[in-house]
Amino acid sequence: MHEIPENMAQVAALVAKSEQNHTPLSEDAVIQGGLQNWIQELLDEGIEGGYLTAKLSAAELTITDIGGKQLLQTPQLNATALVPAFKADPHMTLMKVQTTMRSLIDQGQF
Repeated sequence: MHEIPENMAQVAALVAKSEQNHTPLSEDAVIQGGLQNWIQELLDEGIEGGYLTAKLSAAELTITDIGGKQLLQTPQLNATALVPAFKADPHMTLMKVQTTMRSLIDQGQF
């Protein structure tokens, strides 16, 4: 899934689409995947290229380079906190992720 839902209606549509494609995803999985895609998009934009890979897990965000070397591991962004936050306020959650990613990039964290 490469989509980034911006609201819960889009999440519901993606859940329905996944069911139609016989690869059912839960609402939480769609949100987590969308947040990971958003982080990846911000990372690609901030570093000017697709040389790094973001992986959002329940506990943390991990960023690896093209060779698989881990460059960053931070609990600052994690699905356990972000998924319920998105359900409560999608726009503010996307903005929080964007602000945090920009800060990590600007600080040269990786």
